[in-house]
Amino acid sequence: MSTLDYEKKPNSGTSALKEDIREINGNWDSVWNELHREIAELQRAQNLPEDPRPTAIYHVGSIPPRRGAQVIRLRPAQSAPARDAGPSAAVAQPVELPKPVAAAAAVSKTPAPPVCSAEVQHAAAAEAKPVRNNGPKPSALPSRSPAQAQTRPGAPVKKSSRVRRRLTKLAVAAAVLVVLYCIAVFSDIPFIKKWRTIYIETAMSTLSHHWLATAFIPRSVIEEAMAGLENTEQLQDGAASDWNGTFPSVADAKPWAKEQKKFFANYPMIDQDSFNAYVAAHPDEVLDADGYLMIDKAGIGDGGTTIRTTAGDQVLAIDTRNGIVIVQVEGEGYVGKLAIVKDPSTVSLAPSPTLGERGTILSKLAEQNDAVLGINASGFLDPNGRGNGGTPYGLVLSDGEILNQPAGGSYKVIGFDKKNRLNIGTYSDLSQFRDAVEFKPALVINGEKMVEGSAGWGLHPRSAIGQTETGEVLMLIIDGRQPGYSIGCTVEDCADIMLRYDAVQACNLDGGSSSIMYYNGRKITKPSAGDKENGRTLPNAFLVSRQ
Repeated sequence: MSTLDYEKKPNSGTSALKEDIREINGNWDSVWNELHREIAELQRAQNLPEDPRPTAIYHVGSIPPRRGAQVIRLRPAQSAPARDAGPSAAVAQPVELPKPVAAAAAVSKTPAPPVCSAEVQHAAAAEAKPVRNNGPKPSALPSRSPAQAQTRPGAPVKKSSRVRRRLTKLAVAAAVLVVLYCIAVFSDIPFIKKWRTIYIETAMSTLSHHWLATAFIPRSVIEEAMAGLENTEQLQDGAASDWNGTFPSVADAKPWAKEQKKFFANYPMIDQDSFNAYVAAHPDEVLDADGYLMIDKAGIGDGGTTIRTTAGDQVLAIDTRNGIVIVQVEGEGYVGKLAIVKDPSTVSLAPSPTLGERGTILSKLAEQNDAVLGINASGFLDPNGRGNGGTPYGLVLSDGEILNQPAGGSYKVIGFDKKNRLNIGTYSDLSQFRDAVEFKPALVINGEKMVEGSAGWGLHPRSAIGQTETGEVLMLIIDGRQPGYSIGCTVEDCADIMLRYDAVQACNLDGGSSSIMYYNGRKITKPSAGDKENGRTLPNAFLVSRQ
């Protein structure tokens, strides 16, 4: 055995280690007594007090042993350092002296060794007896498979373990998705059922996006959701406008100096206090060059005015020359604009000059017809969402001339008769109409709301037209399909807006990406069409002629 290094190897069961232990145990008494005497002599030589019961030796420094080995490293004997050694003197650290391995009775009778200094370590190391490892024998230790060995800290994880974890995560995610799918598609929770129905109706009311519903929703669920459409059509079957009497005459517009006294009588929808405050704050911005009241903050980004309607909506424009008021309407998830036109005789249907081949954008239709205001009107054939507006769907009647035949069925005729009254219903005799189109559903007939909820029509950008009992024409556009700004509204939302402004007749027009409003030389709504600046090409539009 080395006099400087003795490796206390764990119980390996090897014959060599056993032989060493037997040899050391056999001579332990004599070695220990000799070590005791040498310690006593060194203590006397250094004037140290003798201790008959030494419990420790001084260990000076060590080099880390190789893995799996326990090492007692003893410094070779040196001359004893002086007692007055300075700070540079070696500092000794105590370590416990190992007990003898042997279980023989002689060990228990052996006196405890005295305390020794670092100078006796060389001699002690030569005769040191190894400490018995009291742990379990190697044969009793559980064996570790190669797979287990790789799980120790710092060891790489097997690829198969990573794959299993990933598969587990995927399985959990798939299970969660299945649960969410079942809740979304089959749940009768009112909130979920409402929005599931609206989603299905929205997809099924388009011409080319039915797959958004049919791809993953069972046919039975789709049919249940679309039952609202059938119920609405049954409710409206046979309903038609019934006018009594004629509208009061509309006086010609006058400059503000003459109009001012009768202004609130002619425009009862304007809140007086907010109007007066705005005019007082902007005296140089409310009249045009000819002295007519002209407030126009209806453009996109203009911000509107501080004027309110009696219904509480923000006023964007007041144009007394043309008899127009434009207000902003807002609701849950939607933003739009409502134009109120005082004189119904100024409203007409303008067809595209290339009808049958190609439609025309709204701004050009307005320019070609010297119109100050306009909205889209008829629907049109739109295969895969790429129609050009050239082929209208349903009736197109302009200035008494039929340009396209009626579709019939549940579609409603929506048109002004020769007395400037808006009529909605199913008519076999069209001779009474001067301008008309076909679409559905009716929103209000004879003052009665004709739709409830989404009514099978989902959530979309909307266009609608209506009329009050005193003849004002209501032209409504709701922007949509633009999350964060406006996603669209239901047909009941449109009906509620119309009723808020006293409509007695109102009907839905072609909506979706076709919905757009034009006023005073520019579009003032945000169409969802691919061409955001001009909107889609249209077969026709309801226009208000400039005065």
